[in-house]
Amino acid sequence: MGAEETEDDGVSGDETPGDAGPTADAFVPGGVGDLVEYVASVDTEVLLLRRTGGDRRGELVVDVAPVPAGVRTDVAPAVDVWCLNAGPPVASPVPLAEIESIRPVPDAETATAALPADPRARAAVLRELASRDPTLVDVAVVLPALDRRASADRGLVIDALGCLTSVAHERPDDCVAAVPQVRTLVSETVDREVRTGGLAYLAALAATRPEEVAPHVAVATPSLDATDPAEATAAVACVSHVAGAEPGAVVDCVADLVAMLDTDDSERRMRAAYAIGRVAVVDPAAVRTAVPRLVATVADQRARTATRLNATCAVGRVVGDRPAAVVDHLPTFVDTLCHGDAGLRANAAGVVGDLAATHAVDVRRHVAPLVARLDDEDEVVRVNGSTALARVAREFPEAVAEHVAALIDGLDDEASVVRENVCWSLGYLRGRARTARPPLERVRAGDADGRVRDRACWALDRVEGGADGDADHDGVGIGD
Repeated sequence: MGAEETEDDGVSGDETPGDAGPTADAFVPGGVGDLVEYVASVDTEVLLLRRTGGDRRGELVVDVAPVPAGVRTDVAPAVDVWCLNAGPPVASPVPLAEIESIRPVPDAETATAALPADPRARAAVLRELASRDPTLVDVAVVLPALDRRASADRGLVIDALGCLTSVAHERPDDCVAAVPQVRTLVSETVDREVRTGGLAYLAALAATRPEEVAPHVAVATPSLDATDPAEATAAVACVSHVAGAEPGAVVDCVADLVAMLDTDDSERRMRAAYAIGRVAVVDPAAVRTAVPRLVATVADQRARTATRLNATCAVGRVVGDRPAAVVDHLPTFVDTLCHGDAGLRANAAGVVGDLAATHAVDVRRHVAPLVARLDDEDEVVRVNGSTALARVAREFPEAVAEHVAALIDGLDDEASVVRENVCWSLGYLRGRARTARPPLERVRAGDADGRVRDRACWALDRVEGGADGDADHDGVGIGD
């Protein structure tokens, strides 16, 4: 007669017979004090406790402590045991006489052997185990909880997803196999907690393995505007991680991401702005209509600096593709040039510099704040600001002419790109920059950078021989 077929309710694993007795590395306590001292000395999160005459599986425990005075009525020595099976932080008093041995859990095989047989209890212990030491979880034991039969037990599924999320942070490669099952769960379930747990797992995996989640990222889109904050946060985290490496996969999410810029949740706003910026790298046209909302985010004094940085990055990509879509918002970026964060100042100066390449007529009204950035403590700010000035000087030298003294100071900048850009500006000013001849001669003769020496030579030729009204349009190398 054939063997009877049995059903599995979820989290599974083979029963492993217990050892015949304590192993060589097991500690056999002689008293409460030495047991407590031993547990405190062990550099591990989880230990295996065996009881005399009990279940040879053992119990996974995380701590022991003396039973407080007055709690027990008898005089038998005992300890409080915090056991994963019982669900920490609840402690159970255990008589010392019942403890055969205790030792660190060395590997996932040993931990699996100590799991409770009941699938529901097993899933709860696995989740707690993963939060303490993900290396002790055998992912293969968790995966059955995600099949269709197990999904009817929401508690089992939620614990399994929580376990996988913790493991995915530390061992992403071991968790890739769960992606198809989790995608199906998230797309088909009506249970908010299951959906949130699935998205949290996908987000954790996408943080280091975005290419594995990218083909499935559309499953997160419906949750981007979820009313539940945890669900929406998990969804936007998933999308933003994928966008970091595979921005093309989230192009269809742009409208939902833009809508998130209006949320009160600062974390979601930051991640949404980041994802939009990543999309703009590969498809700036997809972000073009979002420019007004992105600019409003840049100007929002209440927003996180990181969110405003991400928004300026996104706008900067659009400038390169369609500057006309951004030029009307130039004042916002000029105002941001004096922000306290160097990164935000640098991004703003970059946007202004990019606009100056095609819309110098608009940027020329803002030369003074750009000149002020030549003295900025941050090198990138100075580079971007000097680039913008050179581009304005090329088209409208009269707008820069009154700032020759500041430009001359820029010839001593530590950054060679700044010095080169200043040479471009002074050359474009021609006769208006005659006071710069001595410092330009010094740079031409002694600057450490050959490009700067060449550009100083070029500038001297124009300062010495060019008429004030002549225009230059050969500065294609500005800011390179």
